[in-house]
Amino acid sequence: MSTELQRARSRQMLLFLLVCVGMLLLLSRLYYWQVIQGSRLARLANAEHIQNQIINPPRGLIYDVNGRLLATNVVRDDVYIEPLQFWSDHTDSTQAQTDLSVLVMQLHTVLPDIPVEKLSADFRLELETYRIAISITPAQSAQLRKLHLSYTFLEPHPVRVYPSGTLAAQVTGYVTPDNKGVYGIEGQYNALLAGQSGNFTAETDLNGNPLTVGASFGQPPVNGANLTLTLNSDIQYVVQTALADTVKQLSAQSGTVLVVNVHTGAIVAMASVPTFDPNAYSDYAAQKGCIGTESVYLNPSLYCAYEPGSTMKAVTMAAALDQGLITPNTTVTDNGTIAFPDAAPVANWEYLAYGTETMTQILIHSANVGAAIVAHDILGADRYYPYLARFGFGQATGIDGPEQAGFYRTPAAPDWTPTDLTRQAFGQSILATPLQVAMAYEAIANGGVMMRPYLVAAITKNNSTTIIQPQAARRVIGTRVAQALTGMLIHSADEGFAHPATFPGYSIAAKTGTATTQGISTDETEASVAGFLPAYNPQFVILVKLDRPQATIYGSEAAGPLWKFIAERLVWYYHVPPDRP
Repeated sequence: MSTELQRARSRQMLLFLLVCVGMLLLLSRLYYWQVIQGSRLARLANAEHIQNQIINPPRGLIYDVNGRLLATNVVRDDVYIEPLQFWSDHTDSTQAQTDLSVLVMQLHTVLPDIPVEKLSADFRLELETYRIAISITPAQSAQLRKLHLSYTFLEPHPVRVYPSGTLAAQVTGYVTPDNKGVYGIEGQYNALLAGQSGNFTAETDLNGNPLTVGASFGQPPVNGANLTLTLNSDIQYVVQTALADTVKQLSAQSGTVLVVNVHTGAIVAMASVPTFDPNAYSDYAAQKGCIGTESVYLNPSLYCAYEPGSTMKAVTMAAALDQGLITPNTTVTDNGTIAFPDAAPVANWEYLAYGTETMTQILIHSANVGAAIVAHDILGADRYYPYLARFGFGQATGIDGPEQAGFYRTPAAPDWTPTDLTRQAFGQSILATPLQVAMAYEAIANGGVMMRPYLVAAITKNNSTTIIQPQAARRVIGTRVAQALTGMLIHSADEGFAHPATFPGYSIAAKTGTATTQGISTDETEASVAGFLPAYNPQFVILVKLDRPQATIYGSEAAGPLWKFIAERLVWYYHVPPDRP
């Protein structure tokens, strides 16, 4: 009896030990999951029913000065397929191939740019989802929604659109699919235009929909700022179209035109050829601009420095006039060539000799010899180079956008010689951007005061608009000097090579440039005209530059007629009264 009792107690003890071991194991597992893994499991649980979303703000709009849209946003769909889901739902290979053929043909019908073979290959990718098309048209989106295709879905996203296509494209730049502005205003003001992303966190149901009674919190996005540019789309279109026609007619490599408001420095028009369409910017990746040396996306007005040629003679005269070293009637002897004791010889175009000529006649004749004499014998390096700096050469203008500073050698450079001085006097051995040349003439037209050029007229952010006020950069020359030089440039237009730019009823102050570059054939020139009108009451500066024109290589014949065409449209559009009978 005692033996049986002992056995019973042993079994009870064993059972008790087993229960204890089981309880210990259970407690250890509970401790593991509740304490050790508790935080991680809580995060996973929250992730199941709490959704965090990044809210991207709409990108700011870009307008012209009259409120016309230059850049806006639209919603477009990307097309995705689900390859893995398709094959997991098809165990029968024959049926799978049949269904795949039907599906691919339906997609190809709506998206004909994607070959059937590629669509079939895309469905064999071992991926959960795969994007087969980006930013399809609204009509294609409507077709796909109507078809209700299996294993296919659309994902909407905002797309930057430029309603006027190529108009002012190098001014605006473009936006990449990840909402990053590149080049132009889009790049320069990307942070303002892009705004700031927000976020939203909410409890959701099993389908991911926010619960009405659930907790939610977040930070609202800050919309991108809207920009209003100084550009006038009407004038921009006239200028850009006429420039493209002229480049084609003259078989030129490229061209640039600038129109600047004399009194404010606001850019009214800024056009270049070749250009691109920012709606399809990737199509132009291989194209070049700026005489084939830079990307077509760069703005040549700001980024493509060139030798400005005889348009620089006005700057040389300004320096001598402002220091009282000459008057418009001061004379020199011009024999067509001149040999300096410390500099290379200088010659006029085709070695034309003008004999005794005044400073005004130097501009009329566009005489290299006369300009070189003024720089070398009258001014000298000490009195010449400070005025190059005053006029803004060799330094950035401060305009909205990346720009080159240009370049010229000074006596401080180890490789400088007086030859640089004599050649810079008539626009060679110096590199300047079209904007720098235009602003030099703006300073003359504005009574000797250079305004700071600008492209953005207003910034609207958070329902508050900031108007950009014109700013004077500095006084370059005296008022009376500017008036005297204007008179000389009027004679240059009326009696000289800039005559093709003149038209009845209006006086113009202008100078031509026909620049040849060392090492390049003399029949490959930078043909230009820079000037302002009406000369007696200046309103607009116009610079026309044509690169390597073939039909005619001279600034007067190549750029003069286009300068006149643009000037006539400007005075008509802005109702500028005539200043001549």
